[in-house]
Amino acid sequence: MTLTWTDWQAIAVPLVLAVGAVAVLLIDSFWRSASVQLRHTVVTLLTVALILFGLVFVWAQRDDFKPAFCRPAVEGPAECSLVFEPLTAGLWAVLLIGALGVVGLSAYRLLSADVPVGEYHFLLLSALVGATVLAGARDLATVVIGLEVVSLPSFAMVALRRDRRGSEGALKAFLVSVLSTAVMLFGISYLYGVTGSLYLSTIANRLSGLDPELRRVAFAAGLFVIVGFGFKIAAVPFHGWLPDTYVGAPVEVTAFLAVVSKSAGVAGLLVLVTSGVAPSGSELRTVVAILAALTMTVGNLAALRQQEAVRLLAWSSIGQVGFLLAPLAVGDAQAVVGYLAAYVVVTVGAFGAVAVVQRHRPGGLLTDYRGMVRSEPGLAGALIFFLVVLAGLPPGLAGLFTKFAAFQAVIDAHLGWLAIVMAINVMIGLAVYLRWVAELFRLPAEDPFSVDIESPAVAMISLCAATAAVLSILPSTLFSLAI
Repeated sequence: MTLTWTDWQAIAVPLVLAVGAVAVLLIDSFWRSASVQLRHTVVTLLTVALILFGLVFVWAQRDDFKPAFCRPAVEGPAECSLVFEPLTAGLWAVLLIGALGVVGLSAYRLLSADVPVGEYHFLLLSALVGATVLAGARDLATVVIGLEVVSLPSFAMVALRRDRRGSEGALKAFLVSVLSTAVMLFGISYLYGVTGSLYLSTIANRLSGLDPELRRVAFAAGLFVIVGFGFKIAAVPFHGWLPDTYVGAPVEVTAFLAVVSKSAGVAGLLVLVTSGVAPSGSELRTVVAILAALTMTVGNLAALRQQEAVRLLAWSSIGQVGFLLAPLAVGDAQAVVGYLAAYVVVTVGAFGAVAVVQRHRPGGLLTDYRGMVRSEPGLAGALIFFLVVLAGLPPGLAGLFTKFAAFQAVIDAHLGWLAIVMAINVMIGLAVYLRWVAELFRLPAEDPFSVDIESPAVAMISLCAATAAVLSILPSTLFSLAI
């Protein structure tokens, strides 16, 4: 009988989120006597409280090392399925902040009336459970479980409106997810076959001692695993499902997919690359670098052609994944987590602004934003700030510093060709975002957009803008998350 042990504090956050998800669903199901507004408010406040608990825990324990589900190893230190450490704390902080922002955009009168609030918050918390497990996973079985617990609730959220576009988007994402999981499991089976272990630390130790023939098998197996993650994070050429899924979902769900679901996938891939499947010097890191170059180029070029705000953000999010994969390819966790943090904050804010406009102009065209600088200067100013951060322009210094850190990581690894591709894509990205900014200043052909913006939306967009401003003034905060 193998002795195992667990520090239960390591799984406190996912455990509390899982229990809270069930509580949210039960409250909404059995408290039908309450008004819709009261039920929505209570469920939202409970979800916020659960996420705030997670953030407080991460802050309090950020410097600790807490393993879970561990057993003695035949060789070397103990093998653990899940670990809470400073890197885990940084990834959890990013995921929880992103989820908190999405919940803020889903307050009463902001979430579409045809989206069932109980199911929405249950699925959101369930996906967040998977995201936190994935970021802390240290064996391949836990990685797959965490990734699927993120993916399946996310696809269900896309179809919550029960309309044709949402159903098509959810079905497309689900079918791609099934294929990617099959590809990943195929690779994992071969990795287990050649190394005899599912634990990432053991795999990393044994890969270097394989004979040349088995090393080629291990490379192919790792390639399948990375391809599986490529589907999940919509890296090119595995990205075809993403634009239609984003457009078919409610804007709040799209924000969740772009922020939490995508960040979880990047977190899982970061753990795999740095902890086991692709140790330093591995040819698989070159594969990730090539994926980064393809992803940022195709994403930014496609974003240039978009006429709808959500489609532009969808394609530009693919481009941003390329920039995230660049430092990930060289194993620079600080640069990846810092970039993720800035990306999450401004993406939530940008989708918040888009949600405000689309509630009153459902077409979602970029031309709907014309004249907003004059008619709604506050909202326009916040949106401009979010876009310049994504572009990496001053005064959006958070975006500038995170892009610089990504460049620095790539240059230090002597990947000059990737740095050149990144520089070209920075220029393309400027054209993407400044094209949208230009629309805000143009004179509209009809009455400019002007409404009484809902107070929760004002609060959430203002909070995102203030956070982005603080991160621009204190960029060291971004990179301290992964220490």
